[in-house]
Amino acid sequence: MIVNLTESQKNLLKYLQGKLNDDKTEAFRCALQGNVEMLHVDTLCDLINQEFMMEGIDENFEPNQYGIELEELLDAINKPRVSG
Repeated sequence: MIVNLTESQKNLLKYLQGKLNDDKTEAFRCALQGNVEMLHVDTLCDLINQEFMMEGIDENFEPNQYGIELEELLDAINKPRVSG
């Protein structure tokens, strides 16, 4: 599945990859290259959602600026699944 990310979204994905520092390297690599399998989409969406819940909302449970960027990244990663 083709994923089109902006440079800003690629940078955010690289930041998340470095921050998480776990065994999801293949999912990140594929997304940064613009071609992901459904399994990678699921993995990345889960990781982005976790980051959003931990760092992307303010005390009123509204998205902060970082949260908005994460939402946009989530939309871009998830777009191939939604588009069918």
